[in-house]
Amino acid sequence: MEQLTFKAFRAVSEPALCVEFLRQHRKVLEDFGIQNVSTNTDTWTKDPDTYVIVAISDIHGMVGGIRVEVGRTGRKLPLEQALYHLDDRIALKLEEFRPNGNAEVCGLWNANHYSSKGLPSMLAFAAVSLANQIGLRSLVCLVAHYTLRHAVKAGFTIIEDVGQAGTFTYPIPSIKAIAMVIPDAITLRTAPFPYRQQLLSLRLRPEQERVELLNGEAVLIKYQLYIEGQVLDMTTYQSIVALREQYAESA
Repeated sequence: MEQLTFKAFRAVSEPALCVEFLRQHRKVLEDFGIQNVSTNTDTWTKDPDTYVIVAISDIHGMVGGIRVEVGRTGRKLPLEQALYHLDDRIALKLEEFRPNGNAEVCGLWNANHYSSKGLPSMLAFAAVSLANQIGLRSLVCLVAHYTLRHAVKAGFTIIEDVGQAGTFTYPIPSIKAIAMVIPDAITLRTAPFPYRQQLLSLRLRPEQERVELLNGEAVLIKYQLYIEGQVLDMTTYQSIVALREQYAESA
């Protein structure tokens, strides 16, 4: 059985994985005919406020990834860098979110040879689940029209007071990009049921594994979403795991 691991880490802690993420992401963009995207740089690899999740198959290697870039004073998130020249209201909108803790979920990609397995939604869910570890109240993202459904499942709603009701022609004429936000990343009240339950499961148990059917194939999914060095009390979770293993052995 194939094993697919979702691993979260601070970008500066895993330079080799960041290099591979960047290489694979650029290849996917090129396959779509997208080149010279203003936000597709390597600056995030050296940023201590950037967190990364990669999907690694024990058969195919790295097959997908996503980033969470935390906003701070003096830092322009990729969303602003991409859209400011199209609508400068985006800067004011992001400034509204920043004081309470805001980040952008960005850089989502999955390898073309690993399509039709639901990877975009799984990566988006993993990214959103990190909000409590990083101390975020809200999350924003910019999605292409063909990935909108994945963002909606994760609780994102359209920011309708920028662009054309939240929509922009970017980065090429054939793609419509939509600016979105999760206004309350703590309660996740905008996430539809049962997706909200999945998000909360990942948040409460950032280290878990289960077998899922991906495009009809059974795959062992392993989540490693606890970020080393973050302020997160794992004591209760670890005691539950220990008890579960104890009772499993005695059953």
